[in-house]
Amino acid sequence: MSRSLFIGRWQPFHEGHQKLIGQVLKEGKPVLIAVRETVIDEKNPYNTTERINRIKEFYKDNSKVEIISIPDISEVCYGRDVGWGIRKIRLDQQTEEISATKIRGGKKGIIWLTGNVGSGKTSLAYLLKSRLNAIVLDGDEMRDSISLGAGFSKADREAHNLRVARLAKVLVNQGHNVVVSVIAPFAETRSKITDMINPFWIYVRSEELGPDKPYEIPENPDLVINPSEESLLESMEKIIKTITGVSEIV
Repeated sequence: MSRSLFIGRWQPFHEGHQKLIGQVLKEGKPVLIAVRETVIDEKNPYNTTERINRIKEFYKDNSKVEIISIPDISEVCYGRDVGWGIRKIRLDQQTEEISATKIRGGKKGIIWLTGNVGSGKTSLAYLLKSRLNAIVLDGDEMRDSISLGAGFSKADREAHNLRVARLAKVLVNQGHNVVVSVIAPFAETRSKITDMINPFWIYVRSEELGPDKPYEIPENPDLVINPSEESLLESMEKIIKTITGVSEIV
């Protein structure tokens, strides 16, 4: 059975790719998707297994799609009468302007994950790190470095939070995406942080709020994540879609 072949890095597999392949599937033709085994770097943050699994998940109910991995290639060569052709599929302008590079990088900015201890902030931050080529400022690491010796009074917590915010501002001004995973428990402090760096606030909900863990729940965060209702990967996808306007798997 002959197939239509699509070769790509799929870094990441996005809506534009889906529409491109979908055009051929609408014609009733089976499709072979070849995933190039690229070396992981800034332009290629996902490994081969991650990319294959994400594409398989999208086409899990479509028997006309087969996914394989191939060695990295720089060109496709052919001679005369090879028995197959090359065609360019044109899509609408909005779809063709979707760029994996824009999804990976996008406008440089700061994401601040706020939420109580044990809510999953750090795990989510490091998932976002690889997706957004970001620097992670984790609360525990910050207390062992720029806030070494700081206490846990309200004043100490605010000083610590504002110190992290200033560092995030320096990093984003140098061209980095920054993901902050710091509790920032008080609304007044979060307001000062917003005035200073205007981060994208994500509240990572925790079902375990005790009296020994003071935390003022944000009234109007940019996004709410609930680890008890979705996996970290699902949360990560929701964040990517919200901040870029394009989902990696729709």
